[in-house]
Amino acid sequence: MSPTTRPPAEPDRFESEQSKAERERIAARQLDRDLWTIVGHMAASLLVYGGIGYLLARWLDHPILLLVGIVFGLVLSLGYTIWLANRGGRLHR
Repeated sequence: MSPTTRPPAEPDRFESEQSKAERERIAARQLDRDLWTIVGHMAASLLVYGGIGYLLARWLDHPILLLVGIVFGLVLSLGYTIWLANRGGRLHR
């Protein structure tokens, strides 16, 4: 039989199970990276905007500014995370 008329060979069962396991490992690593990216965004927003709110609260003697800074940072970080997830389905660059 010629190569054009020969039916395609069936894939090796062991090879397909191995590639399936490899795809699952890659997907698990991707999910792990995405979740740590979200944690990093949230922690960074707490530190940066909470710190700015704390400094403004100390300087202007209005303690509510600390809470405003923290809430603003979390809302901004959550919005950014949602935007990244919807943009391409991937959170990290």
